[in-house]
Parts: sequence; C-alpha cells; structure tokens
Amino acid sequence: MKELILKLHSIGAIKFGNFEIKKDFFSPFQIDFSVVISNSSVAKGVCNALFEKAHHLSFELVCGVPLFGACLANYMAWEKGLQLVLRRQDVKGKVHKIEGSYKTGQSCLVIQDVSSSGLHTLETIEDLEEEGIKVVDTLAFIDYELGGKKKIKGRGYVPHAVIGMKEILQILYSANKLGGDNFKLANDFLENV
Repeated sequence: MKELILKLHSIGAIKFGNFEIKKDFFSPFQIDFSVVISNSSVAKGVCNALFEKAHHLSFELVCGVPLFGACLANYMAWEKGLQLVLRRQDVKGKVHKIEGSYKTGQSCLVIQDVSSSGLHTLETIEDLEEEGIKVVDTLAFIDYELGGKKKIKGRGYVPHAVIGMKEILQILYSANKLGGDNFKLANDFLENV
C-alpha cells in the first residue's frame, strides 16, 4: 500500500495546500482522481486494492459513483470479470437511471474513489434501489475521514475503505514526502471536523 500511496502523491493525486472541497469548506489537502484515470499503472494498482478489499463481500453487480468511482468500477469489472451497471447522472424523460443488464433483487457493490460526505454514494444507492437492485456494502478507495462513512452507516449500509486519510498522512510523512508543519496541520484538521 505504501508504494501505491507514494505513486498517487508523485502523480499529483494527493495534494497539500488550501483547497475548497465544498462551498465555504476548506481543507489542507485534496485528493484528485482525474490524474489517476490517465495513468494506467496507478489506476490498475487502485483497482487491484479495491478488488482485494471487496473479495470477501457478497455482491453480484458493481456500480461506481460518477464520475471517477464509475471509471474505477469499469476498470475493476473488466479486469476481474465482474458484472457492471452504470448510473446515469443526467436523466431526461422516462429513461432508466441505471444502464446495463441486471435483474430485480440482484445485489450491488457501490464503488467510490474518495468518500467524503457520503452524499454522492447515497444518491447512487437511491437510484439503484429505485430499479430494484439491493445494496448492502459500499467501498471507497480513500476514506477522507470527514463523516461520510458515518452518514452511510446511519442509513443502514456497510461502508468500507481501502485506506483512511490519517494512514495516508503517516505514510507520506514517514517517507519524507510531507513536512512536519503540513503533517500537523492536516492531522489537526481531521481531528477538528
């Protein structure tokens, strides 16, 4: 995991500074998966880590939270031979919100790149359930540790993550990729949200 986190940092997927991650909510770090989907070796490492975490879960379908979670779910499904469904974000008229081949009652694992507030994951679950698909588990690559897991769990689902932000900070700090001041600032931020 350490090697993968260092690669994510080296390609700019993990950044430090002052970022507005939600309206009027600033963070001393940001996770940007837009660079991951353009780097096939890193994307493959992320998907392999997701699959390893998911292998003990029971599901028949995978669906990614748009946009980058969907890219990861696509790659994971094609690489590992899983059945994929896609959530349409812009639905007009009476078109189904879920694309792909599925049956009512099938179970689906919801994949996300980063879990922050849990809002987009819950929206995806609602659309899946409207189509008769059951959701028990969600899986994010990174838990931002901003309350998303708690919100998902509060709605009756089981949230999982490959790695949490505090562990990422420790990996980068130990590898001399994150200075002491930024390490303390980021940890203090997580303790106080």
